[in-house]
This record gives sequence, structure tokens and C-alpha cells, in this order.
Amino acid sequence: MNIKKIFGKRNEIIGGHFNELRAKIGMANQDEEAVFSLREEICNACPLKSGNNCNAMKWMNPETLEVADAPKDGFIRGCGCRLSAKQRSKLSLCPAGFWGGEFDRK
Repeated sequence: MNIKKIFGKRNEIIGGHFNELRAKIGMANQDEEAVFSLREEICNACPLKSGNNCNAMKWMNPETLEVADAPKDGFIRGCGCRLSAKQRSKLSLCPAGFWGGEFDRK
């Protein structure tokens, strides 16, 4: 990953960690937490989930949930993110398109 992309993701990363901390100290926004909880349920059912991470060493077909060890047409790669923080980032998107964009609505 190049440095420009890393810095471009910093707001996602910081926001996710901040919201994770707010939840741990009891200062979470309950409306946001409802969305984050749904994201967690979705990730928990995903075959790319490995512990608290989205496995970047695997690829998955988002329509069939078939998993592969190498790239294939129509397959996406796991993002490698720490899910407990990514799920709480209002700017983040699931690479398979299962969640994200819920906070774009005004």
C-alpha cells in the first residue's frame, strides 16, 4: 500500500478507533451503535472473517460466498482490517459491499 493511500485512510482509521473508545467508556451514540452492531453481525457471518480481522490472504465471491486462496473473476480480496474498529468507522465500506454508506444520508 502506498503512503498516499495510507494517509487517505487515516480519517477512517481514527474515526473507527474513536468510536470504539466511546463505546468502551459508555459515551457512544446509540443510533450509531445500532448501525455498528448490524455491521458486526454481517462480518461475523462472513467467511473472510478470521478472529478480529478480515483475511487479506483470501478472496470471496460476494454473491455465492465461495472462498478462494487466489484471485478469481468476480472475487474480492479481504481488506485485512481490524474489524472492531472498521465496523465503527462511519466512513468505511465493506470491500464485498455488504455494508457501508449508512451515514451518507442526510
